[in-house]
Parts: sequence; C-alpha cells; structure tokens
Amino acid sequence: MSSRSSSRARVVLAHTAASGVRFPGRSLGRPRRMSGRERRWLNPSRGILKLIERTVDRIASRYVYPHLLGVWSPYSWQLPRRLVIAEGALTPTPWPSAMPPLRILLLTDIHAGPFLTPDVLGSVLGELMRLEPDLVAIAGDVVTGTSRDIEPFLDGFAALAKAPLGAWFCMGNHEYFTPHPQHVIELLDSVGIRTLRNHAVRLEHGGARFVLGGLDDLVLGTPDWERLCAPAGPPDVLLAHNPDVFYEAERRGIGLVLSGHTHGGQIRFPGGPPIVRQSRYALDEGILTFRSSTIVVSRGLGVSGLPLRIGVRPEAVLLTVRARV
Repeated sequence: MSSRSSSRARVVLAHTAASGVRFPGRSLGRPRRMSGRERRWLNPSRGILKLIERTVDRIASRYVYPHLLGVWSPYSWQLPRRLVIAEGALTPTPWPSAMPPLRILLLTDIHAGPFLTPDVLGSVLGELMRLEPDLVAIAGDVVTGTSRDIEPFLDGFAALAKAPLGAWFCMGNHEYFTPHPQHVIELLDSVGIRTLRNHAVRLEHGGARFVLGGLDDLVLGTPDWERLCAPAGPPDVLLAHNPDVFYEAERRGIGLVLSGHTHGGQIRFPGGPPIVRQSRYALDEGILTFRSSTIVVSRGLGVSGLPLRIGVRPEAVLLTVRARV
C-alpha cells in the first residue's frame, strides 16, 4: 500500500471513531520508547536567547496583539480548515482494573486572543464536544498575553464543562505572561472549568475511582510535587503544560502525563523535525514512554508569535484509556 493510500485509510478510521465530527483525523500510532538519555545541547527553557525570546513574546502578547483583536485574526481562517483529531489508545500502569474505558479530550495551547475570533473558536470547541468525551483535559496556555484575551471566548469554553467528569485545567507559561494569572483561573471557574495548580482530585467513572492532578508551569510557575502527591498519593493522570516534567513524574510513580507547550514546532519543513524545539528531552509530540510511564504531547490548537502554522496541523487529542487485561 502506498503512503498516500495508508494516510487515507487512517483518516477514514478517525472519521468513523469521531461520531460524525467533521474534522479529519490521524492515529497517534504506537508509543515511542525513550531511553531517558535524550538531551538537546541547548536548554530551550534557559539561557540568554530564551530570555530575549520570552521578553519579546511577553511584550508583544501584552501590548501589541491585544490591539489587533477584532481587526486582524488570520488564524481564524486556518484553524477550522486545518484542525485534525489525533486518536490514541492507552493502557497505563498503574490504572484501576475495574474501570471501564475512559475517553479524554486533550486540548492544549488554545491561545485565545487576537489571532482568533470567538465565533470560530466557539464553533470548533462545540464540534469537538460531539466526540462525547468523559473528561476534558486542558493542558495550559488558554490565553495569549492578558487575562482579557479569554473574556470574549468564555461562552465557547463553557461547552467543555459539559463533559460528565468535567473540564480541568493546569497553568501554562502564557498564563504567567498576563499580569493577573489568578484572573484567568477565576474566569475559567465562572464557566465551570476547574484549575488544578499543584493539587489533585478524586474522580469516579463507571464505579471505579482515579486521581487527576495538575502541576504548575515548569518554567514560570512554582511546581510543588510534594503538595501535588501528598493528599492521595501520585495521580493516575497528571496535567502538566511542559512535557519536560515527564521524568520526574515517572520517578514519582505517575503512569500517565498529558502535556502540550511544543506546538509540534508550529513551523516545520515537510516530513522534517520541529524547527523551534521547546523540549530539552526531545519530547516533541505524540505518545512516548519511559519504563512504566507514558506521556502524550499534543501539538495544540492555537499559535503564538506568528498567526499561522506551516507543516504542522493543529490538533485535538482523543484518548481512550483502559486497564490492562
């Protein structure tokens, strides 16, 4: 079978699984096993170049992009035409053996703000909820640079809270670009989306319980592993915006981590690796494993810096999590 035919077959399968949702799909494929020794010589979270990049991004996000809201939103054309649903099935360890399959809709890096319009994002989120997830996991960066970014989009975000087990959010680096990160939490809470910031909750699904936790942003937040794990032990599922927490999560016995941050590079040559690499440990996208732990890194929905993606389609991730037989 040719690569083109194979790609077409994967899209058909994704459409069938997507219950009529109009976005095309792709399979996340088999997990990629990591050795734990992967390192990039330049730490993408530290150093003078990163400081300059972060400062420019913060200034533009706070003081330039907001003035474009309603005037210039080119990504509103690209998102609904390029979005794909990436699907994967996981059997993490540990996992409650009596729990029926759990459907998680993972959304990351939405970056609500001047590059999108509320009607477009609201329509996209409404379509995604037709996938009927049991739980919606939002792994950081819902805003671009100010808490005001999210205000016009709240009606669209409210649809996510209709999942039976709710919608849960963890802080990303762009939440700390805003002068008032607590206001982002309050606005999300006003439409039923709860924030997990170094703490965890017990949820029940099909008569069995699991623990969902959320870690503060690795770079600009204050991650507190002791507080996260103290009440109920290590979470079964951890929301963490930056994937570089993965090896610490594995060391603490956390079986499944859901992350974003990388945008899959946002701009890539066809078939090539990410040009802008946001993970020190090469945890760029997809399903990756180390020992008994698994991480899912989403390319995300939105954009930052530039109002477009090239060679990297935005994605929402639909995961089916079940116990090992």
